Amino acid sequence: MPDDLVAVFSDPDAAAAALRQLGAASIHGVRVISPAPYPAVHLTGQPGPWRYLGSIALVGGLTGLAAATALQVVTSRSLNIIVGGKPIVAWPAFGVVMFELTMLFAGIFNFSALVLLSAVARRKVPAAARRLADSERIVVLVPAARLRGGAEATVRAALKHAVEVRS
Repeated sequence: MPDDLVAVFSDPDAAAAALRQLGAASIHGVRVISPAPYPAVHLTGQPGPWRYLGSIALVGGLTGLAAATALQVVTSRSLNIIVGGKPIVAWPAFGVVMFELTMLFAGIFNFSALVLLSAVARRKVPAAARRLADSERIVVLVPAARLRGGAEATVRAALKHAVEVRS
């Protein structure tokens, strides 16, 4: 069984062209290891778990909003102090705390998810391929399962502009 094919590119545009050729040849499951969020990463169709960060931030924000609302309503009702003739549960006065806790929880959820998802995504990439990616190089990893049959020649032709190809 062949090993994974690792191609090192010095130019993100060359990597993007190779990924387009692989996509046209129906070679899927290709991963990109890059030091920066180049557009070539999105050509794989699997840009990573980052697409969930917006949803996670929304859940965190809604959790913070609910926590702030509950905290203020419970606190106001337990103290039962009437200030300036306003009702005990006065929504305009709660606005600042509700906004602050919404943003705080959204930030905490998003940062925690970013750290956790980074750890998960990193484990799916071989250490040898991670070491090849630096500030000037982008690495394209073609899994060995995609090299069966006559696909290896097609893959190697698509990766012809790579600086280095390892298997």
